[in-house]
Amino acid sequence: MPHEHHFWWRFYPHKELTQVYLSSAVRGFANSIVGLFVPLYLYLELGYSLPATLSLFVFFALTLAVSSPFAAKFAAKYGCKHSILVSTPLYILFTMLLYTLPVFKVPLWLLGILAGVSIAFYWMGMHLEFSKVSDHKHRGEEVGKRDGITILGTLAGPIAGGVIIQQFGFKPAFILSSIILFISALFLFLSKDKHTHYNFHFKELWDKRHWKYSLFFISRGTRVMAAGVIWPLFVFAVLNDYFTLGALESILAAGGALLLWLSGKFSDRINKSKILHWVAPFESFSWFLRAIIATPLQALGITIFGSITYGAYESPAGALEYDRAGKNVLAYFVGREVFICVGRLLVLGMVLLTDTLTHGLVLNGFAMLAAFLF
Repeated sequence: MPHEHHFWWRFYPHKELTQVYLSSAVRGFANSIVGLFVPLYLYLELGYSLPATLSLFVFFALTLAVSSPFAAKFAAKYGCKHSILVSTPLYILFTMLLYTLPVFKVPLWLLGILAGVSIAFYWMGMHLEFSKVSDHKHRGEEVGKRDGITILGTLAGPIAGGVIIQQFGFKPAFILSSIILFISALFLFLSKDKHTHYNFHFKELWDKRHWKYSLFFISRGTRVMAAGVIWPLFVFAVLNDYFTLGALESILAAGGALLLWLSGKFSDRINKSKILHWVAPFESFSWFLRAIIATPLQALGITIFGSITYGAYESPAGALEYDRAGKNVLAYFVGREVFICVGRLLVLGMVLLTDTLTHGLVLNGFAMLAAFLF
């Protein structure tokens, strides 16, 4: 009988989970067309200083931390999918304001606020939706599939973005990204938003029980900022070419996608913490190596190595995050998001204080060792 149950589990359609996969893949493609290049767009194309460029991401992190509890309240009242839907026009507005920035000098702090609110509503809805529709026994594989499919969705995005930007400039890339982003939200509404009642009170943010994994969550934030902002600025100085940077990111995506699924599947059979603890030193080492690259060949080598370490690291880490949410899911994910924002701010603060991108990469390398506390 157990074998029969496992057999039918593989053929069961998991309709809502499939919709999550599709939506994540399309959104990943949309964001990857321009997401990798936003820091470069501000810093190189529009001539903002490094502190001004990073200020957008500072306001983004602060806003994300502050707005996450309100996004949680909204998701609890109106549903997870509606929370994701609300995030979409906000992010499109953010993208379009970036598009018009050369003409309408919108303050960068306003752009950071828009992006922060949008991402708060998106991830609060997505975490709750995935927590609801995923299966605990197969969560490692399902997290691996979700993240792997999302990465596959981003596989063509950086190359497409690099080609479009190289040939036609940033504006067509912004328009294409906005259209595809809107389509991504529609996949979730192929079925109804089945409302699940969640309890959440703002006072729960001060409950020390939710601080147990704070250092690990902070390390998640340092990596997001190091990978999404500091690394593109750093490596572009070596490559000096948008297409090559996009191709490099696509190599990272290709290598990581398969490993995310395999490591996730493997982690359902073996202790996830052990896998995470074994891989963490290699993931940490990959960031120390990034800080010392000086040639395009070295950039390619560390990209391949980084795709391997990230692919092996992310699935067990993501699955453990959902497994440890417990009954009070909303308070857990709000606290998680706040600490992730602290990590983002730490990396940005390090770079701004030292005026050196390298120090942000090194700080993230040390932060990856916080996996041993999770």
